[in-house]
This record gives sequence, C-alpha cells and structure tokens, in this order.
Amino acid sequence: MEDAVHALMMAFAVIVFVIAFTISMYMFSQITSLAETLTLYADTTLFYDNIDYESGKMRDEDGNIINKTTRIVNADTVIPTLYRYADEEFCVKILDSEGNLIQIFDLDLEGKVQAAIADTKAVQSELATEEQSKSQKANYAYKKIYNDQNKPYYLYGVPWLGNKENVKLRVDLFVKGKAGYINNIYVNYTPKESEDEDSVNKNFFYALKNGKEFYENFTSYSWSGETLTTEEGDVLVTGNSPKDKIVITYQIKK
Repeated sequence: MEDAVHALMMAFAVIVFVIAFTISMYMFSQITSLAETLTLYADTTLFYDNIDYESGKMRDEDGNIINKTTRIVNADTVIPTLYRYADEEFCVKILDSEGNLIQIFDLDLEGKVQAAIADTKAVQSELATEEQSKSQKANYAYKKIYNDQNKPYYLYGVPWLGNKENVKLRVDLFVKGKAGYINNIYVNYTPKESEDEDSVNKNFFYALKNGKEFYENFTSYSWSGETLTTEEGDVLVTGNSPKDKIVITYQIKK
C-alpha cells in the first residue's frame, strides 16, 4: 500500500514539474519577444521618412489640369532604379529642372532605335509614298530623334543592347559622368558644360554630385498600337497588340 502511495506522489510530482517547466518556457518566450519589441521601437530610425511628398497640378495630353502627387527622392532611389530598368523592363526618363529630356532608359525603345538605324528604307513622312510602310516612316522618326549626336539623349546606336554587362556599363558611365567604349563604340556622358548653378539644374551628373533631389512620377498604362510623334508633328501608329508599359520619370528639383 505504501509503495502505491509513493508511486502516486512521484507521478504527481512529475506532472507538476512538467506543468511548471512548460509555464516557465512560455514566460521566457514572452519576455524575449517583449524585449525585441522594445528594442525595435527604441530605434528612432524606424520612424524616419525617407521620402517626402509634394502635391501639385499637372496637365494631361489635352491640356486639362489634373492633381497629382509626386514623390521627392534622392540619388539613393534614382540610381538603383536605373540599374534595374533592363531586368524589370520599365522605362526611366531623366529630365532637367525645366522638364526637358536629358536621357532615356528603355529596352523596348532602344530595340526600335537599333532596328531603325539598320533600316535603309526609312523615309520622312511627307516624302513617303503610299507603298512605303508605317514602320519605315516610324523608323525615320526614331533615327531623327534618338540618333542625333547634337541631342543630350543621343543613344549612340545602342551598342549595349543584348548584353547585360554592357547595359550596366552604360548606366555606370551615365551615373558617373564618364566616357568609355561599349562594344567598340565610344559612349560619352562627360558633362559638356562647366559646373555652375544653372548646370546643376540641367545636368544629371552635377545634380547627383551636389546632392540634388528629384521629383519622381510613376505611370503604368496599357495601350493597343504604338504611337510616335515625329519632330514634324505627325503622329504615327504601328502595331495593334495590347501592351503594358511602366514609365518612371525623374526630374531635377530646383
């Protein structure tokens, strides 16, 4: 009888120990979680705003005023976006403080420009005959706009296309304001003007160097057919397959 009582007492003691051990482990886990939470919220950088917002009015294609919220960002946002444009296949436009195009990064456009340069039958719209296709007219416009050495967004014949390392090299040269050879083509992004207050608002390299901020606009849209407005004002439409497009614009903030 005594052995049975001792056995029951030992079993009860084991049960009590297991319950106590379980509660202790639970409390320890809760204390650890609470300590981590307190440490996290004690970090003031958790509450820092890395991006400011500025509301303003813009005009749509018909000239109508529309309200739009624009992010204000710095080089920490702009530069990584440039390096991602080819992998994620979106378009990045760099504008000066007046809204003039400085440079464009767009694989889809770059492919069209390269094809246009190779098109020996490309012809100006007003000189085209009925037999000449819309693509030949569009190719002339692409060459006129993006293959002009006198324009800041000159694409140098797109020698980086088709090679990720060359695409990265092109971004390197642009961001650093340098020149170099890409696929045996000399690509020059060194600033032509001297550094002053005016050039800081117009030159991307000087803007980065002086810690300027940028207005960032993000646009995502779908369309059927591709449109291109020539320098003569003609609107050319080619293709009819629906496509999606993401355009990110960075404009130097005065």
